[in-house]
Amino acid sequence: MKAAQYVMGTVVVGALLLTGCGVTNNHDTAIRDAVANRVFLYQTPGANDATLQVVRANGYFGGGCSSQIIIDDKFAAQLETGEQVAFSVPSGSHVVSLQNSGACHKVGGDAQVQTTLASGETAQLEVNKWGSSLSAVKR
Repeated sequence: MKAAQYVMGTVVVGALLLTGCGVTNNHDTAIRDAVANRVFLYQTPGANDATLQVVRANGYFGGGCSSQIIIDDKFAAQLETGEQVAFSVPSGSHVVSLQNSGACHKVGGDAQVQTTLASGETAQLEVNKWGSSLSAVKR
């Protein structure tokens, strides 16, 4: 009797653990806008502004990390995996840096990008799925 209960309990637990394996979702593919309460600067377009878009790659790895986007030494936004944000920055030269908190607090040496944007121009930067590097997206 006890052996049958043990086997049945093991089967039920195993089935519950495997239930999510066949489910598909868009967690690994969809990029969504960062929520407004984690975006702090450069949200109102002005005359002669340029657009700086930052996208954090998607994936299950890095889910415990938050990526802080710093523009010209100012905390501009916090991104989670699979999020993006667009900034309306004044035209000219900008230094964009990446800092992390959470499970992957340490970032690599490639966590800063300098970009120069003309009025109306758009540049796209990408944070990798682990939140450890920041790079310009090649057009």
